[in-house]
Amino acid sequence: MRSIELVLDPASDAAVRSAWSALVAADLPSLGRHPSPSNAPHVTLAAGEGLPVPRVPAVPLPASVTLGGLLLFPAGPGRSVLVRAVVVDRALAAFHEAVHEAVRGTVPASVVSTLPGRWSPHVTLARRVRDEDLPAAVAALRSAQLPEVLGVGGVRHWDGGTKTVTPVV
Repeated sequence: MRSIELVLDPASDAAVRSAWSALVAADLPSLGRHPSPSNAPHVTLAAGEGLPVPRVPAVPLPASVTLGGLLLFPAGPGRSVLVRAVVVDRALAAFHEAVHEAVRGTVPASVVSTLPGRWSPHVTLARRVRDEDLPAAVAALRSAQLPEVLGVGGVRHWDGGTKTVTPVV
């Protein structure tokens, strides 16, 4: 799988990594357990197997994103992906649409969840959290409060097949 992602500025990246570390310290699933250099807090803008490195969109990169509430996405029986929602404001919506315009025709129907109008932007904190561990995960995250606004540091293209990151913006 390939994706185009907003990455965070250094302070916001560190804040999310602190939340990941709080989950690790509580002996819970966390993206902080993945030591790959390409593992970074991000917001996925588009995803697909044949997704090319896009040209730089003509729309300005948002300076920041605003976090919403804690959400759960299904991850199999009795498990969830734990995320913080990202509020879609005008600047983020315009940039997201420009990215999709730049890669028109390359996002397959199997990943329509990144398409404009169907997108649920978020910052992932943990995958495959067991239902019985959700109260402990919420408690751990309260000890590592994220700021309401996260700074955006750029855009990257991630190729999961080759494990390579290409900066876009």
